[in-house]
Amino acid sequence: MTTPAGFEELHQLAGQAARFATIFSVDPDEASTFEGHDETQLVHTEVNAAGQVVDVRLERDWDKTIDARRLGAAVIEAVNAATVTRLSAWADRVAEAADEPVEPAPVRAPEPVTINPSGAMVDDLLYLLHRVGQETKPPERARRRDYDDDDEPAPARKRLTKGRSEGGHIVVALDGTTVADVQVETDTMWVGGANHLEVASELSSAFEAAYRRADEEKPQPRGTSAVAELQALTADPQEFVARLFGLDR
Repeated sequence: MTTPAGFEELHQLAGQAARFATIFSVDPDEASTFEGHDETQLVHTEVNAAGQVVDVRLERDWDKTIDARRLGAAVIEAVNAATVTRLSAWADRVAEAADEPVEPAPVRAPEPVTINPSGAMVDDLLYLLHRVGQETKPPERARRRDYDDDDEPAPARKRLTKGRSEGGHIVVALDGTTVADVQVETDTMWVGGANHLEVASELSSAFEAAYRRADEEKPQPRGTSAVAELQALTADPQEFVARLFGLDR
């Protein structure tokens, strides 16, 4: 049996956990954008609250300082700088939330609890977990293909999501939500004949195409997915525990 002192300590710990959860769940301002630039300050990018690139700008004479073959790297550098600005702004919001005073919830004495586990629900949960295991287990053929003759796991290959600009001169590759590569066409006369606005427009459209394709390639949840059923069942942990153990509170 928990002593009153011990119960009060647990109550304080629960309050602290809830406070930390509230602090770190601070949402960024969805209307905010964050800017960054490369070392030369000739390439500028802007990301939104979700970290996606929404604008790219080049100074008029960028090509007098930056080799066209390095433009892609300069763009990634500017994106990374804008991302740092975004994360710093989120950290500031977290710090502000942490400074806000929170009144502790009143300590309530524990009420008597009667446990009456439901055998039917336990059986249903075990079957659901079995289905989850079947859904998340890779096919046998895929498992065999992932190993070589020495039964050593093959190195995972990164699958990048690529988007090509409207003019076809620039390709942006995403690794998840991270900008992994920006390839600018340099084997033709295009980049040498285009002005800074045209190059920036091609860069922006390539980012748009990459994000659009990433959205299209997101796996669609199946209506009969066991994983989805398990997520719905455990969405409210307290309610789930109460139903599973038949708690009479």
